[in-house]
Amino acid sequence: MASCQKKKNHTKDAIETEAIWINMDEDENYTARHECSFVQAGDQFIMFGGRESAKQLDLYHFKKNTWSQTKNTAPKEFNHFQATFYKGFVWVIGAFKTNNFPKEIPEDNIWLYHPPTDTWIQGPEIPENRRRGGAGLVVYNDKFYLIGGNTIGHNGGYVNWFDEYDPKKNTWTVLENAPQARDHFSAAIIKNVLYAAGGRHSGGEGGVFAPLIDKVDVYNFATKEWTTLPDPLPTPRAAASVAVFNNELLVIGGEGKVKGPAYKLVEAYSPNTKQWTQKKDMNHPRHGTQAIVSGNGIYIAAGSPNRGGGRQLNMEVYNEDSADGTPIITSNLETPKLVSIKQGDTKNFIIKNTNGNSASFINSVKLTGSEANSFKIKTNFNLTLLNANSELNMEISHLGKNSNETAFLQIIYNNNIEKNIKLISN
Repeated sequence: MASCQKKKNHTKDAIETEAIWINMDEDENYTARHECSFVQAGDQFIMFGGRESAKQLDLYHFKKNTWSQTKNTAPKEFNHFQATFYKGFVWVIGAFKTNNFPKEIPEDNIWLYHPPTDTWIQGPEIPENRRRGGAGLVVYNDKFYLIGGNTIGHNGGYVNWFDEYDPKKNTWTVLENAPQARDHFSAAIIKNVLYAAGGRHSGGEGGVFAPLIDKVDVYNFATKEWTTLPDPLPTPRAAASVAVFNNELLVIGGEGKVKGPAYKLVEAYSPNTKQWTQKKDMNHPRHGTQAIVSGNGIYIAAGSPNRGGGRQLNMEVYNEDSADGTPIITSNLETPKLVSIKQGDTKNFIIKNTNGNSASFINSVKLTGSEANSFKIKTNFNLTLLNANSELNMEISHLGKNSNETAFLQIIYNNNIEKNIKLISN
């Protein structure tokens, strides 16, 4: 494989006219796969899911230019999904959990992976009537947005659904449908606008690989309205990667309806000029993977070089190999050891998430002990996210009629860390 040449800094105009894809000189000690996710988490890239060794996670340490594998594997064979990094976790929402073509089954739950502790966490259930794979996933203003997807794999269950998940409140909200149903695509946000480009109706009138969707749907978070771009995607295709680079939406690779090689093609839409332009082709045709924007470059690896099945490695970078990122540091919950509550009263106290830059996911908060029924938790914090360097205002009421009644407030977070606070009435 050709070595990766470090490029000098460019002006914006030079980047737009001269940027090329550069083959990375890396050891390729990872699983060749497609229909997978490739996402940055802190100071490393993570590849997992897909058709091949779907449960194995491969880590690329870009500062060392080396690959390694995690000890723990994913809980399901996630495939056809757009993993997203947020607040110290890699989130899987809107994936298939089986690899049984053509009727892959959508995953029932939201899942989180915490890289510094190599821990998988089962999040809340996705409403049964909103489960699908092959959907686009983005984060905007601390909420997740899931667009499109397919409810029955490759067999005709394409939808135009649009949903919001709030990880802080653990709420799922059904929003206005997008103009087009689509699956096998990725979404992206530029400023306050969401773009859904590419994809197809898998298992529709055109069979598994068609019809392709050329219309680009746009959701404006400020006005809360969907529109469709006047100019469609110049080359309709499914399973393309997307990236936002220099304030443009790049649609990278993908597969068409005709049997043969996947696309090397890269087309870009500029919200400023409202026009599509063509960028330099990738060195390797591919579909069914993700692109990572890091530093002053776009990184892509894996995917299938052909329409349908196939796999490859071949990481390459667009413009410049200058990935950067801050290591993820695990936060810890600081809690009091003992809380005294006046008989028949309510007590407020603070729980802090400190000493790190990662959020903490609270699996459960419950009362334990023989006298647990003498107390009540006023607010439900189960299955919620607590940001780094933030606080929970815990409110506990004493319901009993006696002093010296005791119980424990048990908090489980990040899947297996337990905190117990003794409660006593006085």
